[in-house]
Formats: sequence, structure tokens, C-alpha cells
Amino acid sequence: MEKIRALVIDDEKPALTRIVELLEKQPDIEIVGIGRHGREAVQLIRLHQPDLLFLDIQMPGMSGFDVLREIAPEQRPLTIFVSGYDKYAIPAFEAHALDYLLKPFSDERFEAALQRARNHIRTQTVGELGRKFAELLEDRNTTNAGHHFERIVIKSSGRVMFLDADDIDWIEAAGVYVHLHVGSKSHLYRATLGQLQERLDPHRFVRIHRSTMVNTSRIAELQPRTHGDYVVILKNGTELTLSRGYRSQLEGWLKQPL
Repeated sequence: MEKIRALVIDDEKPALTRIVELLEKQPDIEIVGIGRHGREAVQLIRLHQPDLLFLDIQMPGMSGFDVLREIAPEQRPLTIFVSGYDKYAIPAFEAHALDYLLKPFSDERFEAALQRARNHIRTQTVGELGRKFAELLEDRNTTNAGHHFERIVIKSSGRVMFLDADDIDWIEAAGVYVHLHVGSKSHLYRATLGQLQERLDPHRFVRIHRSTMVNTSRIAELQPRTHGDYVVILKNGTELTLSRGYRSQLEGWLKQPL
């Protein structure tokens, strides 16, 4: 995993030296810059684009708050404010600081703040990579009108899963969502049944009811019912209804009348 790139800004040399020494002991931290005043901080942030910033608040010329105001929101690093005054604590958190180190701080307090930063950065990085990867797969799935879904991206509870379309047994409508049934499991996916029908291979997936689509390779048996309806029995024993209004779609797949 890549190192966390850190920048340290403090106009008090002893505090600056102490933070640098503590960071140098961390194998997963790379110090990309050290500064002593606000204007220098702005320049270093723009130059190095660090992941993590240890920032003094009360500095000559520009305060730590002024520094962050100079940086576009999307370019601001995760910030831990460092100060000898507790009166800045509330404004610091209003400025979305991750933590607030009050000088003098212990090694344990510093490590706790650093660990919070690690957890936040690692989580954000994994989440962002997962989001971009999911978007890439979605784009590949929808690039060409004639291209059918081969995999479906399922996003749930912060996880990104990839489901092979061929693994789906049947699909059930649920408003603007569908339930993708795979064996004994069911996955919720944001799409209407009609939208998904347009993106799945029509030689494999057939609509058999206004709220049901089935993977034809899973069909084991058809049993006639009254009024032209059928019971579709899947290989796993699941029973679904083939309504008269959708009978022609199954006949089209069979290439023969029922």
C-alpha cells in the first residue's frame, strides 16, 4: 500500500521538530514538506498535494484557518490542527478538522490522532477505488446498444460485488429496484425490470410476468394451469407464474407454441 504523504506546518521550531521526529518513526508515512508560516503552507499544499496536514493555527501573517480558505475544497488534505490554545478547538472542527492536538501533547495522544487519520485515509481510498472500478464496469456494460450485461455491479453496505449475469436464476420487480435471485440469496439492484430486460441477453433472459424475468437455462418444467397460465418450475424447485400476457415471449424463445 502506498505511503501516506504528510505535510507539517508550525511556526514554533520545537513543535515542528517534535512532530517531524514522531512522523519519521512511522514506516507508512512520507514527509513531503515542512513549513514555518501560512503563505509557505499554501505553496507547499498546492505543490505536493499531501494526504495529511499537521497545521498550526496561530502563525504570523496567515492563520491556519486562512491557509485552508486559500485552498480549493477538493484539494484540501485531511487536517489535524496543532495549537497551544484550546480556544480554537470549536472553530477547528467547524473547519472540518479531523483532530485537534493541544500543545504540549503526549506521544500517545499524537499516535491516536495519527491512527484516526490512517483509518480515514485508507477507508476513503478503498471506497474511492471501489466506486471508480464500479463505474468503469458500468460504463463497459452500457457502452454499446448491442452489448448485453455480462456482469452486474452490486453496491451494498460499502461493499462492491460483481455478479455474473449467467449466475442469476430469476429476477423479481420491486418498484425502481429488482431482486436478483441467485440460489438461496437475493441481491437488490437499482433498475426497473424493463430497464434490465433491455440490457440482458434476450436469448437467455425472458419476461414471463409483469414482475418476473427468468434465466431460461434454469427452467426445468412447465405445468399448465387454467386460463392459459403456466407454472414455471426451475431446477432448484422455485415455482414462478407464466402469465398469459407474456406467454408469447417464452414461445419466441422456444421457437414453438405451447
